Amino acid sequence: MKPFPLSLPVAVVILAAALLMPSAQPVRAADPGPPTFEETFDAPALAKGWLVQYGEWQPVAGVLRGRELPADKHAAAARRVLPMQDGRFSLRFRFTGPKPEAFHFGFDPAPGQLPKRGHLFSVIVTPQGAKLMKHVDKNKPKEDPNVVLATADATIAPDVWHTLIVEKIGNSVKASLAAESGSVQLSLASTHPTFHVKTPTLVFRCLGDGVEVDDIRVWSLPAQDDKKP
Repeated sequence: MKPFPLSLPVAVVILAAALLMPSAQPVRAADPGPPTFEETFDAPALAKGWLVQYGEWQPVAGVLRGRELPADKHAAAARRVLPMQDGRFSLRFRFTGPKPEAFHFGFDPAPGQLPKRGHLFSVIVTPQGAKLMKHVDKNKPKEDPNVVLATADATIAPDVWHTLIVEKIGNSVKASLAAESGSVQLSLASTHPTFHVKTPTLVFRCLGDGVEVDDIRVWSLPAQDDKKP
């Protein structure tokens, strides 16, 4: 039996529908080449360059496990010394424990870079999604408060590994989050006139029962000379 020929309008509708159908394959970033810094947690202790301020952060079974300690009355916080300006940052993480609340990955401005006291920005992941936040100037919290620049809703399930990629170029920040199971994909992007500055460390924070982190990779990118605020 010969195939029934399609009229031109019908063919156009079918082609348009095919182009609009979502791909079953997850979106993958282009390979940026060998990283300039990478770290795993196979050793029994943290490497030189880690600074733990609050909470518990220690290698366990090949991953970095962090959790908040009630006695601290503060989010678990640790920093990895790594002077940077512009770059691409990738890590794997998953929530653990019965009541995870949040995982923060972000940066502080290097001393003398900005007339402010406090963090620069963070990507904040909760079980309900993610957001990109410009942090408050603690010297003048009313004039320069926390500002949420981008949000994305999603269910971030515990015990599921996710890959977080953050790209900081000049005053622009882009972030993507994908579950390795394929169940979650989201992205964030925004700009702020303070984001172009140099940063001395990678900042990790955890609220609640816990988070596990592994496979930190960093690619240094040419610094963009955006206009200072």
